[in-house]
Amino acid sequence: MATIVFVHALGSSGRAWQPQAAALGERHKVLAPDLPGHGETPGPFGLEPAAFAVAELIAAEPEPVHLVGISVGGTVAMLAALDDPSRVASLTLSGATAHALGVALQRNLMRLMPAGLIAALMSGMYAGGRPELKAQAKEDLRKAGKQAFMNGLAELGALDLRPRLADLKTPALVLCGTKDKENLAPAEELAATIPDARLDTIPDAGHIWNLQFPDLFTAKLQEHIA
Repeated sequence: MATIVFVHALGSSGRAWQPQAAALGERHKVLAPDLPGHGETPGPFGLEPAAFAVAELIAAEPEPVHLVGISVGGTVAMLAALDDPSRVASLTLSGATAHALGVALQRNLMRLMPAGLIAALMSGMYAGGRPELKAQAKEDLRKAGKQAFMNGLAELGALDLRPRLADLKTPALVLCGTKDKENLAPAEELAATIPDARLDTIPDAGHIWNLQFPDLFTAKLQEHIA
């Protein structure tokens, strides 16, 4: 039974992968950990501690895993895969970036906002536009807190994985919603630089589209794994 490890977005939690875990859990071992400073895992959040936690989880599995990351979770997934690429059977990266631009402005705006306002403003996107998931997304955002975003955006702005992408020899599926315009160019760059990667853009999908179109995300992942 193959293992799939899901890595959630900054400010989210492992339960954001519930639709995929439910659909794939009968045929695969599914792991969706809470990153440091998120959900039930103590913080603080940092890209390196998060990647280390995922790499440790992967190392404990008897066989290489299928590693899936969304948003900043995709960056964490790449860092974890680079720790030991032989432990990763495939990569799926959605809305991810190897070199983030414009995060300084985003961080400065967040610095001025109360944590409750950040959770309220972002919960719709983090629920994939589904009103029934908004309360869960808001709770996850509040648990992670403002500092997780401040730390994560600062580290993301300083990170440049582009020189290391050629070391990711595993088959990679790079996904991006057509409405996630900020991440379309980074997705194209990932697909062009990772040696065995292909790009698939999803019409009408936003940033956290595994919840917006859960069945389609699961189908794309299943096809890639197969």
